[in-house]
Amino acid sequence: MVGDRQTMTTALWLRDAAGMTPDLDPPIPPLEPPVAVVPELVELVDPHTTAQWTGLWLGLWEGRLEEWFALEMLEPPRFELLNRSPKLRKLFAAGYPDAAQWSAQNRPVAAGAAGRPAGVPGTVVKQLENELGRRARDFEIAITVLPVAGRVFWTLPDGGLVVSAALMRDGRAFKALLYDVLATVV
Repeated sequence: MVGDRQTMTTALWLRDAAGMTPDLDPPIPPLEPPVAVVPELVELVDPHTTAQWTGLWLGLWEGRLEEWFALEMLEPPRFELLNRSPKLRKLFAAGYPDAAQWSAQNRPVAAGAAGRPAGVPGTVVKQLENELGRRARDFEIAITVLPVAGRVFWTLPDGGLVVSAALMRDGRAFKALLYDVLATVV
């Protein structure tokens, strides 16, 4: 399954627009196209805000927050997921409309989006089946596409894959990556 995660993109927009520099492992590049720093959001950031943002990011990154749940609980006006993170809640309240608009306009896997990877995973599975002379085992892999700078990817502990939109649009590189990843599960 290939998709984007609006909550992750929204969180990254807030990070970039507020000028936050959280210590992430792995480091996540800035959004592409770049987001301008918004002075009003910068004023809301301090070490506590950054720590709260990092906690939210880790929950999204590690899959502890399902997308449907996070979307519902991060919606205005209540931002219920942030009840115990008052500084981050204030940042979300101030920046959410612009973050949501940017995220909607820059969805890397939106219907009709240029470079959509339609069928690439299936093509790679068929290629592997032909090479192995058997049908693929049952497996699931979640591929999340983020609109971040560069041709980068990360494998997640749960076996999922996160790729940049630029890598996904590079058909040859995306197919080669999927071949390497899927060869271990097919």
